Amino acid sequence: MGDNASHITARALLDAGAFLIRPNEPFRLTSGLLAPFYINCRLILGHAEARSQITDALARDVSKRDADIVAGGVTAGVPFATLVADRLGLPLAYIRPQPKSHGTGGQIEGCDVKGRKVVLVEDLITTATSIVLFTNALRVGGATIDHVSVVFARMTDAAQPALDELGLSLNVLCDLETLLDMAQEESVASVAAIAEVRDFLRDPEAWSAAR
Repeated sequence: MGDNASHITARALLDAGAFLIRPNEPFRLTSGLLAPFYINCRLILGHAEARSQITDALARDVSKRDADIVAGGVTAGVPFATLVADRLGLPLAYIRPQPKSHGTGGQIEGCDVKGRKVVLVEDLITTATSIVLFTNALRVGGATIDHVSVVFARMTDAAQPALDELGLSLNVLCDLETLLDMAQEESVASVAAIAEVRDFLRDPEAWSAAR
């Protein structure tokens, strides 16, 4: 996606209040580390204009991929996948992290993916662990999947190798650098707060340990 989509997405994230910076009350990440910021893409859902702009940008990418089905991972990817599937008039599937323990015991819901080309839509990529999980589930279900479209990326060193191993191409609407630059230009956060985020990014373990 070009700079335009990147800036539209950054603007939408800021408008939705999705970029939270709190150096003095850090957030606990999934990795266990403390961080001075948190990106809550779910807040886009409550902001109609931001939601529409991001859906348009995701749909532009997915429309180039010749997909039969749009899929989203439970839970955060599902609303974005739903919006994109609706925008493009395509079937929708969603994937659970594990098969259901009751009923049909299904892991993939919505439609049969066997022999179909699927594009996965997610809200966020950091380590790519969820994307690997959902991709493997789709492939076990007989789907062809070689592309993921994501709203926001803050990728760790492990992420790209994990995608490469599965042969997945990735389209990201916006990354942290673009978002930080816009937040700084528009004084969404103080210079000191932005500096704390950049300190964390240089050495997350040390920043977290010091807290």
